[in-house]
Amino acid sequence: MRIAFLLPLALAACTASPRAVPDGGPDPAPAPQDRIAAECALLDRAVTMLAANGTPAHDGLTEGCPGVAARDTRPLPEQLASLRAANAAALPPAMQAGTRAEAVYRRMITRGVPVSLALHLTSDPLFSAAAR
Repeated sequence: MRIAFLLPLALAACTASPRAVPDGGPDPAPAPQDRIAAECALLDRAVTMLAANGTPAHDGLTEGCPGVAARDTRPLPEQLASLRAANAAALPPAMQAGTRAEAVYRRMITRGVPVSLALHLTSDPLFSAAAR
């Protein structure tokens, strides 16, 4: 009988209550949709930069972004080459393995962003927003 009474109290104590961020404290984590929007804007920037360099991006580079119906229709060998490049790419000096930043960086390369451009884009404020 005591267990039945204590269990709800224990569960209630384990639930997180919203906390106010103190002045000068760290910003709260952005909502997932905000990170997705930032990553998609970063991919749009990559598309623009590729086109400006005379190498248009494939239609599916922004696949999965809101409002994008295009799919990655690159031949399988090209997709696999992008995946291998993403796995082999060295992380930028300040980036730690296992972080969301690493995931965003490698995902750009897997989608078809050249390693050199992905590395350049890691200094973009949009990258920081996507990786938070």
